[in-house]
Amino acid sequence: MITVFPARAHFLPLVPYAWALQSAGHEVCVVAPPGYPTGVADPDFHEAVTAAGLKSVSCGRPQPLAVHDRDDPGYAAMLPTAAESESFVRALGISEKERPTWDVFYHFTLLAIRDYHPPQPRQDVDQVIEFARIWQPDLVLWDSWFPSGAVAARVTGAAHARVLVAPDYTGWVTERFAAAGPAVANPLAETMRPLAARHGVEVDDDLLLGQWTVNPFPAPMNPPTRLTNVPVRYVPYTGASVMPTWLYARPSRPRVALSLGVSARAFLKGDWGRTAKLLEAVGELDIEVIATLNDNQLAESGPLPDNVHTLDYVPLDQLLPTCSAVIHHGSTGTFAAASAAGLPQVVCDTDEPLLLFGEDTPGGIAWDFTCQKQLTATLTSRVVTDYGAGVRVDHQKQSAAQIREQLRRVLTEPSFREGARRIREDRNSAPSPVELVPLLVELTRRHRREEEADR
Repeated sequence: MITVFPARAHFLPLVPYAWALQSAGHEVCVVAPPGYPTGVADPDFHEAVTAAGLKSVSCGRPQPLAVHDRDDPGYAAMLPTAAESESFVRALGISEKERPTWDVFYHFTLLAIRDYHPPQPRQDVDQVIEFARIWQPDLVLWDSWFPSGAVAARVTGAAHARVLVAPDYTGWVTERFAAAGPAVANPLAETMRPLAARHGVEVDDDLLLGQWTVNPFPAPMNPPTRLTNVPVRYVPYTGASVMPTWLYARPSRPRVALSLGVSARAFLKGDWGRTAKLLEAVGELDIEVIATLNDNQLAESGPLPDNVHTLDYVPLDQLLPTCSAVIHHGSTGTFAAASAAGLPQVVCDTDEPLLLFGEDTPGGIAWDFTCQKQLTATLTSRVVTDYGAGVRVDHQKQSAAQIREQLRRVLTEPSFREGARRIREDRNSAPSPVELVPLLVELTRRHRREEEADR
């Protein structure tokens, strides 16, 4: 049983694991709430599951995401405050260097976890657990943003593992709370306590962190932890669709992909001039730019340069192999897809703090908070530049002309292509999802034996 926060960005990275298990003869189903048409929830989520050739189980009725639902009686209590954040920072002894890791956990990851784990447990999550009781899985693989999968495993006696869809901020923070002792309550544990209590299970490290963790990220991108990690190659899958005919032929001039992700469309207040700056930068180069941007992302931009073609969406595993370089926002998924394609990368990163939410954002949360959500881009840009596989650009500090020159270097200097080749070779040295299956089987048997012995 694979259970996941019902958004494509969380499901698509898990598809190669499901395919590998299914191809090895195991019965696999993807179990999740139906999604809801607001914020990051995806009303067509289960269509994406079936399009990937997998069995989909939709649990419960559509319901607003808790952190987006102002009618939820616990709404205000779920929103973090600056004062709470600072008190935790002091209690945990978090340094200035560590602060971005704390911020991305507390003001982003934890908030998303609370969408499906509010103080009053949700009927759709209860149905996920009820399905597990009926289906009786041997193994539950759960998205690290959807820890109700661990509750489902605990009530059925299944083995269970987290699958990371982002670097392990949660594991790092949980170890910091453990070191601080019981006087400082872990907000993730408190978030999970109502659901765990409803189903009669204990909140412990296994419930919060899994019996083991499937980790597809290179070591430099992970915060340091002592957790049991199972490394695996990140095999990009970016959706099923008919390949556009214009992608068949080799382009007549260098093609550059420009992708700034889907999270910005739902969460971030404004684009801080990023899209406009990047479009100005590419406009004077003799290249073809395919920009996967929607109207929200283009709202602050003027007329498009003649060499830029915009599409709301095209699967990156179709687009990137036809490109000479990619400009992106530093997400782990886009980084992985570009690395798998052996493509030089221009990573947009900024040291400026970001305003995550506001009443006029697509997410519609009545809350403004400034924090360093850009941590992932900082990590991916560091890996890219350390390998010599591309450059980091900061649209807040650099002019369009400076960014244009950086892109020109990436397109013309052979060393960047060589660095991209090294990243691809290193990532390919990790076990593939297919090679991971025997280990998953062995770990499942081991933990189920231990569970039976405990009972």
